[in-house]
Amino acid sequence: MRYLCNMEQNLRLYPWYRAASSFLTWMPIFFLYFSEQMGLKELLLLEAIYYFAVVLIEVPSGYFSDVIGRKITLLFSTLFFLAACVLFWIGGNFLFLVAAQVAFAGFMAFQSGTNTVFHFESLQVAGLSEEYGDCEAHVGKLSMLSGAFAALTGGFLGSYDLRYPFVAAFIVGLAALYMVLRFETPKTPHKEKEQAANFWQQLRWVFAYLKNGKIAWAFFYFGFFYALVHIPYEFYQPYLKLLEGQNALPGTDAPLISGIIYAATFFVGAFVSAKSMVLKRKLGLQKLLLVALLGMILVIGIMGSTLSIFMVGIMLLRNSPMSAIRAPYNAYMTPQIAESQRATFYSVQSLMGRLAFFATL
Repeated sequence: MRYLCNMEQNLRLYPWYRAASSFLTWMPIFFLYFSEQMGLKELLLLEAIYYFAVVLIEVPSGYFSDVIGRKITLLFSTLFFLAACVLFWIGGNFLFLVAAQVAFAGFMAFQSGTNTVFHFESLQVAGLSEEYGDCEAHVGKLSMLSGAFAALTGGFLGSYDLRYPFVAAFIVGLAALYMVLRFETPKTPHKEKEQAANFWQQLRWVFAYLKNGKIAWAFFYFGFFYALVHIPYEFYQPYLKLLEGQNALPGTDAPLISGIIYAATFFVGAFVSAKSMVLKRKLGLQKLLLVALLGMILVIGIMGSTLSIFMVGIMLLRNSPMSAIRAPYNAYMTPQIAESQRATFYSVQSLMGRLAFFATL
């Protein structure tokens, strides 16, 4: 009975934990913050260091989650987040910013996959696994709303001092830490019977799932889609900087307008995320994935073809395609992967997406 109560506590806290860990106030201003302290060469090097660190940590962190446990993996993720906030705030030194990027990579890698697996397994132990898709859609909505308010906060604070957003993120990160400490790793009878594999055997088992044509199709689709999603994400701040250089953003400055636009994309994404399972039931998963893909290509095509203040409206849709598919995709994929391999599978999937983005660049 006590264990089931702990699972109910997991389910009460998890949406708010995801909201707190999505409160990335520096996202609208990170390009501006870096460019204030260094030249383009060093800025690009910092970005490369982040992606290289994520690539190195991604799959081992998933294996760590499958072997050691979900709670401790999310705990490491949250501690990395807090360390990144502090190091970014200190800034002023290239080595501090490198350490901050590595810590942020640790946060992203240790959370990747484990969060949704933790959610599914908590629901499974509580006997509510059939509600997973709708619960993921709800979590997605809260995460997007949190991202929206984080963007408004970051843009507003950044217009005064580009370090202030990191302080705000740290404070909310402490709330995330408190919630993680109250989590309990879900354990099912099936999990207890499974044998922990060594790292390379675990990878072989993960890739063996790709022999299933439907799983393979969804896996590679998501990797390609992940790459497309990151194109407007990475370039919209430089796009705004170019508009500002042409005096196309009158009466304001880049941090504030960046925060407002970034927030608006999340508000739109939150609405789409809330409707994602409804869309999946109406269209079917394959049609929904196709519509989302076409929408993402449209956003990239229009953004890349012209430089105009009117294109800012198109940017508002950049989160919508991913918001539309994430919960339906997770609901389709997660139950098909063995419990002792789920986090590793999602980590490999995330790694494939990042590599696809490298190839796209």
